[in-house]
Amino acid sequence: MNPLFSVSRAVLLRMSRASALGVLVQRTSWGRRAVQRFVAGNTIDEAVAAAVEMKGRGFTVTLDRLGEASTGAKADAYAADAAQLLETQAAAGLEPNVSVKLTAVGLAEGSAVATARLERILTTAQRVNGFVRVDAEHAESLDALHEIVLAAHAAHAAGRPVGTVLQANMRRSVADCTRLTAAGVPIRLVKGAYDPGADGVGDPVAVDAAYLGLASTLLATSLPLAFGTHDERILTQLAERSRGRAEAQLLYGVRSDLADRLASAGWRVRIYTPYGPDWWPYSLRRMAERPANLRFVLRSLFGR
Repeated sequence: MNPLFSVSRAVLLRMSRASALGVLVQRTSWGRRAVQRFVAGNTIDEAVAAAVEMKGRGFTVTLDRLGEASTGAKADAYAADAAQLLETQAAAGLEPNVSVKLTAVGLAEGSAVATARLERILTTAQRVNGFVRVDAEHAESLDALHEIVLAAHAAHAAGRPVGTVLQANMRRSVADCTRLTAAGVPIRLVKGAYDPGADGVGDPVAVDAAYLGLASTLLATSLPLAFGTHDERILTQLAERSRGRAEAQLLYGVRSDLADRLASAGWRVRIYTPYGPDWWPYSLRRMAERPANLRFVLRSLFGR
């Protein structure tokens, strides 16, 4: 990895957690302009319209109402939006599928509070035959996150409307994979956009190796699988074993050419599509992931 980009990545990840700065930038027109490629608008209607367009291109869609570190009324509103989003997708003829963050439904208030809000979303998902993916989070949230997911999955096992995400850049994911898959929890595997801290597996080459190792473990199960990566080399290595079993999941606004190629090659392609006004943390993590994303944002701000 380019040393300059390594420094930039560390700075961007640190900035993604600067909530006060994020609130200020999210209010600016230039900030919204910079991220519009990666975020499908501010409202449910805008997000669903983007999903309908992608369905017309042959893709399935997961919608995500952006938000993190919420409590109280804001967390209640996030949970209500997620439930409404499932219903709106169903009414529009889409597969109801959403991603939620437990920090956005009040994990800081305690697991019981976050579980109660998640339960409202899962009840709606079960009613509309939908699915809820509990998204990846910072390392310090993962123990509580996995306990909540395991309990929710056990409670809804007949409908199986809940799954979660494993991050290959964290060493703990090997043990987490064993535990979650043994319980039957569907997994989305990603390289990891959060700083793993002391639990990191190493440089990008080590992360790739960890990803392939976890993918092999997942492919040995009978669970629904999702490989979230834009790394074409990895997807090529997984293609023969994955075809007909796993989804390739890509991010909205990133590598649409790859999405088309994967679909033509027989993959089921799902586009993870975020929306909402709280785009600061998500967008900075996207810029930290790929130099091309950062270059695109800088061009949109300062011209070509």
